[in-house]
Formats: sequence, structure tokens, C-alpha cells
Amino acid sequence: MEKKYKEPIESEMETTVNVLYGENCLSLYTNKPDVQRKLNRIIGEPEKEYIKGKSITGSTWKISLDDKTKISKLVLKVNIFEV
Repeated sequence: MEKKYKEPIESEMETTVNVLYGENCLSLYTNKPDVQRKLNRIIGEPEKEYIKGKSITGSTWKISLDDKTKISKLVLKVNIFEV
């Protein structure tokens, strides 16, 4: 079954990237549907999906800092910075 993403209000769209040194991981959160789809394809299923009704409103991923391949793919293929 194809996932349905809820389109957030433009001014409320966000993507956060946090480096959690104590946990040795990169934590990503986004509520932007395009980025969620790309992250699903490139680095796999999220650790957590936030659901309201039948739609996904946001997703969270955690990537080990030792997983250089996933981090490289993230930076190169997922345009999270929209530049």
C-alpha cells in the first residue's frame, strides 16, 4: 500500500538535522513530503512516523555516525537544503 503524506502549511515545513554525539548518531526529522519520500528511497524506512488520521505528518530517522555510506547518500542525493 502506498503511503499518504499530509502536505503541511508552507510556513510550517521543516527539516532538522541533529548530531547526537552521546548516541553516536545523526537524527533527522522532516514533515516535508518530498524529503520523506526521498529519504525512504535513499536511506530506508524511518525509525518513527507521525500519523494523523490516515496520513503521515512527519518522519524521524537515526543514522549511526559510523555509517558513512548512508550519510554520503543523504548529503548527495536528498536535497534537504534545497540549494
